[in-house]
Amino acid sequence: MKNLILLFALTLSVTALKAQSFSGEATYQSATTVDFKMDSTRMSVEQYEKIKKRMASALQKEFTLAFNKTESLFKEVEQLEEEGGGRWAGMASMFAGTGGIVYKNIQKEELNEQTEFFGKVFLIKDKTEQFDWKLGKETKMVGSYTCYKATAKRTVINRTWKSKEDGGSGIDTAMVEVTAWYTPQIPISQGPDIYWGLPGFMMEVNFKNTTILCTKIALSKDKEVTIKAPDKGDVVTRDEYTKTILKKMEEMEAAYGGQGRGGRGGSRRSMSIQISR
Repeated sequence: MKNLILLFALTLSVTALKAQSFSGEATYQSATTVDFKMDSTRMSVEQYEKIKKRMASALQKEFTLAFNKTESLFKEVEQLEEEGGGRWAGMASMFAGTGGIVYKNIQKEELNEQTEFFGKVFLIKDKTEQFDWKLGKETKMVGSYTCYKATAKRTVINRTWKSKEDGGSGIDTAMVEVTAWYTPQIPISQGPDIYWGLPGFMMEVNFKNTTILCTKIALSKDKEVTIKAPDKGDVVTRDEYTKTILKKMEEMEAAYGGQGRGGRGGSRRSMSIQISR
């Protein structure tokens, strides 16, 4: 009899969870570490440290994720730029590998990314990425939620920009691991940026040199949040956008090279960055 009562209570609990909309909004903090090198025979230590500090600041970002069971909108929170920081903020967006606005419809397998690259807005039309998640038993607390570990492999495109003296710009692919921490306490298959597909809400994602951590979440259990897909910018495919980035890198490489061959001060500067999506 006691077992029947317990089974009935569990059934009611599961039914109640399914009946609730479980939509809402979460806030995430992201941090990215990079191997950033900038060399010049005329650059002082003070100048180098100042640039590193600006880059580190630009690589710490805040995002909001509005979500319901089928759709989500991951959007960067606009922050005031320090004087002279626009150039480094643009470079940081390439380092971090997260777009300005990422819309997912996991039911229709649609992904739209609205992003700005050096003053031009693009709308990248794509399919949601399919992750082959391996569910683990390891747990940890993220805020007040018990989270479980999951891992997946994904192929990324590495776009490397460096001076011609160091081999020039290039593009290749690599297989990397994604680690996610999800909570079944919020029973929807959503997550930040492009990530989704787990039996619970993703509270943290670690990918290469980037960590995306949920710091606040507000659930709306009775009324579903309405989400609108981004619609601004030149519509391009992922491949077309990649080619645009590479072309801009070549232009910047030529500009730095011009300084090195008789530019102001006669100093040669080389910069090496590696970015992925």
